[in-house]
Amino acid sequence: MYFMYILKKKRKMLKMNLQSKIFIVGGTSGIGLATAKYLSSKDYDVLVGGRLKPEGIANISFQKIDVREEKSVKECFDNISRHWNALDSLIYSVGITTPKIPINEFDVSSWNNLVSTNVTGAIICLKYSYPLLKAARGRVAIINSVAGRTFSQLSGLEYTVSKAALSGLVRQLSIEWAQDGILINSLYPSMTRTPMLDKNVKPEVLDKICETIPLGRIAETEDIAKALEFLISKSNSYMTGCGLDLNGGLFLNG
Repeated sequence: MYFMYILKKKRKMLKMNLQSKIFIVGGTSGIGLATAKYLSSKDYDVLVGGRLKPEGIANISFQKIDVREEKSVKECFDNISRHWNALDSLIYSVGITTPKIPINEFDVSSWNNLVSTNVTGAIICLKYSYPLLKAARGRVAIINSVAGRTFSQLSGLEYTVSKAALSGLVRQLSIEWAQDGILINSLYPSMTRTPMLDKNVKPEVLDKICETIPLGRIAETEDIAKALEFLISKSNSYMTGCGLDLNGGLFLNG
């Protein structure tokens, strides 16, 4: 009897996953792509968006989008609405960074490019996804950074400020969208092992960073994907406007 109960429960979860339509903006590389592959393996209906279609996503649909251009974002969600009449979940996984430099070398053009990607892009995506999310009483997860909680060890102040701004965005919309049944939350990962990280940060530097993390290792993309799965699923029915810290004890918020 217990076996039959578990089997029925698994079948029910599989059916729910197949019905769940998820759009990952920035799902063409790094954490976003790894999350797309993970959720696809769990039988979610996953669509990824970015400027260029990545390789190796045979079972995942792609939609072109440039979050720096409002016209591109509008066209993207117009296309989505032609195929989906509702959107169960949106994950915003777009983010660029800047090198750490002194404040007297602050460059306005670099700042504008970063903010248009990290912050304005998120706002525009939420603007045009809102009707689809409202129709599904959906879920939103914004991938933030531990830098938004404290500071960045390797990136410049522009990056840290942009991540702090996303926190305010999530808090504000959680109140405005509560009446629509849309839940929006942030995930605050620390440095995560991605191909880009391994390419740009020397192993000895990563080893030193690991020494500062209580759990003694860099986060893996699957750590992030599993946390995101909860935030964007219907299993999350009462968490909104929250920031979920996932950093191996680097930042304590207990």
